[in-house]
Amino acid sequence: MRTEVRTRWRVGGASVRGPSHVRSGAPNQDAWLCLDEDGARPVVAAVSDGHGAAPHFRSHTGAAIAVRAAAAIMETQINDADGADMASAILNRWRADVRADMAAHPFSDAEYALVGEPPLAPYGATLIAAGVNAGVLALLQIGDGDLLLGYGDAPIERALPLGPALVGEQTFSLCQEDALSWFHSAVLWRDAERPWPDFVFMATDGVSKSFQDDSAFRAEVARLRASAFADWGRFLAEAPDWLSTVSSRGSGDDATLCVAIRTAP
Repeated sequence: MRTEVRTRWRVGGASVRGPSHVRSGAPNQDAWLCLDEDGARPVVAAVSDGHGAAPHFRSHTGAAIAVRAAAAIMETQINDADGADMASAILNRWRADVRADMAAHPFSDAEYALVGEPPLAPYGATLIAAGVNAGVLALLQIGDGDLLLGYGDAPIERALPLGPALVGEQTFSLCQEDALSWFHSAVLWRDAERPWPDFVFMATDGVSKSFQDDSAFRAEVARLRASAFADWGRFLAEAPDWLSTVSSRGSGDDATLCVAIRTAP
């Protein structure tokens, strides 16, 4: 039985430019976007990691387009949540907006020399997104990065299955022509007979790669969960410094997170 129980979700995020990008002069190629609950509108959070290799020279723009596309689709489709349908709609929206950006900002001769296959590779990026209201939680991911859920005192768990392992820094991408087949999705309906998450954590892979192993990473996410519930304002204020410290001691990559917590009305 699905049940509608009034709760309030809070959502926020942060992103920092990685030390390796500071040294090389590359921009922050991550992007994030959160839509806060305002009555009829659900909470939506999305993070995207633009690929850093030379053929993906507009990946920071591709990442920004990705989080906007995810927010627009999930905001309007959350009440009729179907993971496959939302993934398809987001991908179509991303492709259309990327082509519009290409038309508005034509490639230079130097950029054309880097363009190969697939045609949208210059904008290549990953995507993790979540939409939630009182009765449904929809989750989507393509590519690397981390999407975790918390359930009260239970251990932090992964929300979606990990995709097949790829070599080195390779990852699945929105720019692939078969991108839809590499999306993972899940829709959780609130039910009085089973636990309902109170914590959603998503981050680009520059965060988890900075930890010794998955156990250490999950332990730190559990600590962040406690911090977010203890003082939400302080948690958000300290998030950029936390990301900077994590990246500088670990991956050196751009680092981005979005967090949502469920509180009493």
